[in-house]
Amino acid sequence: MLVTNRPDRLLPRPARFAFEPKPRPRKFLTVPNLMSIGRIFLLIPLFYYLQKGPQDNGNFWALVVMGTALVSDMIDGLIARWFHVETDWGRVLDPLADKIWLGALAIFLALPSRANPLPLWFLGVILLRDALILTGSYYVYKKRGLVVTSNYLGKATMFVIAVTLISYTLDFPRIEGSFTPLTLLWISFGFVLISSVQYGVRFLHYSSGKDKPASTSGS
Repeated sequence: MLVTNRPDRLLPRPARFAFEPKPRPRKFLTVPNLMSIGRIFLLIPLFYYLQKGPQDNGNFWALVVMGTALVSDMIDGLIARWFHVETDWGRVLDPLADKIWLGALAIFLALPSRANPLPLWFLGVILLRDALILTGSYYVYKKRGLVVTSNYLGKATMFVIAVTLISYTLDFPRIEGSFTPLTLLWISFGFVLISSVQYGVRFLHYSSGKDKPASTSGS
């Protein structure tokens, strides 16, 4: 593993969270990649059940779809590692599918027709964060040919946001002094702020050319 100077503890080990992609056109149609694509299409039944709401157990089945998406998100990476089918496409497609999923769900939950809509300012925070991450990733790729992947803090932030959106899906009542969706929302906001700062530091570090992440051979 390549050892580099790390001026800031916010920076991950480059060899693990940034890599030089190699074209592998034949490696696109792998089981983990198809699972990531399938996760995006799960938005169709999700929105169908969310529109039903309490009617015909719509919220319950919406949670089942969400749970299926979360489980597939966890196991597709395990399958890639266990069966040695990790690809450069997968390293990009998996977090992209997560962002599309959470962004689309957040937009739906922010609709004023919802009994307890997601605050519009938080929807803006989610969409702005994802837009800045995609822009920064594209800039680093164009400047240095590196693909910056999500690290542990980024994944934790996505998980906390997902839990917050699930709480708004259930339309929990707002009871003063209790653990409500609003409480989760502020916790998520804190994660978003911290992870956004870390992403900014990483993008500046990788685009500066002060280090050279190791090339990953992949499978």
